[in-house]
Amino acid sequence: MSTRIPTTHDHQATQPLISLLHQIMEILTSLSSTLLIILFITHTHTLVLCVETCEPATCSPAGPDIRFPFRLTGRQPRHCGYPGFDLSCNNKSQLLLHLPFAGDFVVTDINYAAHVIYFKPEFCPPNAIQDLSTLLPPFVGGFLREHTFFNCSSNRFFPVAEPFETLECFRGVNSTVVVVESRLFEGASDRRLPESCRNDSATVAIPVGFRWDLPACGKCEFENRTCGFKNEETLELGCAGDSKRGHSTAVKYGIVFGIGLPGFLILAFLTYYARKKIYHRTHIERHYAPSLPTTTIAPQPPAFVTGLDKLTIDSYPMTVLGASKRLPKPSDSTCAICLSEYQPKDTIRTVPACNHYFHSTCIDEWLKLNATCPVCRNSPEGSFGRAATSTSSSSSSSSHFSS
Repeated sequence: MSTRIPTTHDHQATQPLISLLHQIMEILTSLSSTLLIILFITHTHTLVLCVETCEPATCSPAGPDIRFPFRLTGRQPRHCGYPGFDLSCNNKSQLLLHLPFAGDFVVTDINYAAHVIYFKPEFCPPNAIQDLSTLLPPFVGGFLREHTFFNCSSNRFFPVAEPFETLECFRGVNSTVVVVESRLFEGASDRRLPESCRNDSATVAIPVGFRWDLPACGKCEFENRTCGFKNEETLELGCAGDSKRGHSTAVKYGIVFGIGLPGFLILAFLTYYARKKIYHRTHIERHYAPSLPTTTIAPQPPAFVTGLDKLTIDSYPMTVLGASKRLPKPSDSTCAICLSEYQPKDTIRTVPACNHYFHSTCIDEWLKLNATCPVCRNSPEGSFGRAATSTSSSSSSSSHFSS
């Protein structure tokens, strides 16, 4: 029977398919590269704003940062803020917001994303608390928080700590008024005020902030980007800088398509190619490889152990101790294996080669595993390694003595 030898034609049988896959991969790679370049140009272009030349400012290290749409007069150029959003510092390094017909407000915080500026409410003089629900632009309404007022029936001064505040302008002959933001008050269990204060209180909603609608920089703030003028004359706004919250959905899909799809196809191609190579190699080995010679494993000789067989151990002399416990060596009264003293009626066995003796049960187990004396480590006369399957043993008989 003739055997066909694989030719070059067999190796070239899959070449058309492989060439087609190569062409498809080149086309996809070119398309993905073009897509990534377009995404890079359209989504990573940095918008140049007028406000990019402005640095945040503050009146004190603990105060809020002032940036667009607000600007700190005297420290930041006019293009750094939106019209009507000017702030200033007083001689106490406090940040002030001035509103026509409303006065000055000490700014405590600014939430640029929520479009809220917070201020410290003024309770003195008594008419300082006023309705701020209707304001002139750019602010559209007051942000209210509940405050609790306590009427303390005492004309003596007692210290209060934040968040409590004593209102000196309301102090009477027999009373002192203390105010605190309601959410910071712990209720009847609050021990920061005398009991007489906690029994007489009233809660009122007090303006603590203003909102604004324009300019609308919430989207820029949400994306951690800079809001500012694209055109200061037309008041057109824009966001500049790279977003720290990740790419847009379109960019993510573009990255997946531009990188993920070619990568998946490359992996599929490599898997197909590897499987084809393995199949081809296995096919050749099965049909054309020479027959391998049969390997014969030679039997191994039996393992040797170092202990003694039972008949040899039984041939060693044994002695049963009497009531007097008379031993061959009176000074050796302890079994060196179990470390127990010999007692009357104990059976001891002596190793002939060295005349050391032990409890028969102890030395029998020892000699089954070791062919040496446990004390002097000398091999008994006539001992030798034996095969594990051997049944040969010494022909000498055991002898028993009693004393």
